[in-house]
Amino acid sequence: MKKIICLGDSTTYGYMVNRNNVWTSILNKKFEEENKDIILINKGINGDMISGMLARFDIDCINEKADTVILMGGVNDIFTCKSLAKIEENFINIIKKSNENNIDIIVFTPIPFIKEAFTFFEADNLDNFENTLIEYVNFINDYTKKNNIKSINVYDIFINNILKNHNYYDIYFDGVHLNENGHNIFALELYKVLF
Repeated sequence: MKKIICLGDSTTYGYMVNRNNVWTSILNKKFEEENKDIILINKGINGDMISGMLARFDIDCINEKADTVILMGGVNDIFTCKSLAKIEENFINIIKKSNENNIDIIVFTPIPFIKEAFTFFEADNLDNFENTLIEYVNFINDYTKKNNIKSINVYDIFINNILKNHNYYDIYFDGVHLNENGHNIFALELYKVLF
């Protein structure tokens, strides 16, 4: 059985979503139906930052004997105004730890947030957050390409596909977090590109 640890924040955990309807659970059901020897283990933590994912890498990935890690994080760092340089440094250190321990890694960019629907907390600097998020997505895409690391540009999948085919209010419930329908749509898109 190939064990894939999904290391992330609330988008991975499935904030406010029934455990059976989170994207990791939906994909596990599909793998089971098709007799694929793969299991996704959800290690998302609501509100976690990329520094937190680095700090718990040993416990959540190495100790769990992961074959592969899916890494998706950094948005909470941006929302709490951490410097992009620090976010990038922690991101690179997670990849290094993964390589040092012979664990394959697949990097997901974060999903976009919806400015006009943003009700998660009061903020008057959403444009700054959005610009930093785009910079971070570009960094991930450049870094993974240069270093031959498997990555999936989830941000791009949302902007150019999911959000063109669905109303944002049908897939997000606060402009930041996906609802059950959003997780289902996300899972189906990931299924096309992941394996």
